[in-house]
Amino acid sequence: MAERIGVGLPEGVDLVQHGSHIEIVLKWLSWKVVGLTAFALVWDGFLVNWYVNIAPRAKDPMVFYFPLIHVAVGLGITYYVVAGWCNRTRILVGSGRLTVRHSPVPWFGNMDIDASTLTQLYTQERVTHSRRGPSYSRFEVRAVTQNGRNTKLVGGLATSEQALSIEQEVEKRLGIKDVPVDGEMRDYWQ
Repeated sequence: MAERIGVGLPEGVDLVQHGSHIEIVLKWLSWKVVGLTAFALVWDGFLVNWYVNIAPRAKDPMVFYFPLIHVAVGLGITYYVVAGWCNRTRILVGSGRLTVRHSPVPWFGNMDIDASTLTQLYTQERVTHSRRGPSYSRFEVRAVTQNGRNTKLVGGLATSEQALSIEQEVEKRLGIKDVPVDGEMRDYWQ
């Protein structure tokens, strides 16, 4: 079987050595976040204008309650945008642990795994489809444990190189021999 050559560290992935530990740092800021920021400003601006200038003059209370679903959407998008500007994902590997943290804005997906339970890491491509076919891909780094569980370690990566570099660095640090996994990104071992 062919041995894979390392991809190195692509843009958006930093590696810091801390004695016996390594820390892989991913910035969340991207053009997608910048675009969503503009959208959130327009969306939230419209809602603020609605509640400051239009709703107080209306006699029908539905004018106040109708846009509440839009307020909820606006809050969700705004939270995502703030996280996109501020957050970093930190993957710490060492002392028999693999830790994933998203901060400073609270986000789901934090985990702490005993490294001795990991049997393999692999990269998976997630393709979003539209009516016109595939529209874009995102990449994940996944782990297989000794009990057969399959866990997403990090998702939403913009390039396969980012995912592959994380996979390779963690495997190297933990001494995991890289082998093919069902569901792994295509053309990976060719």
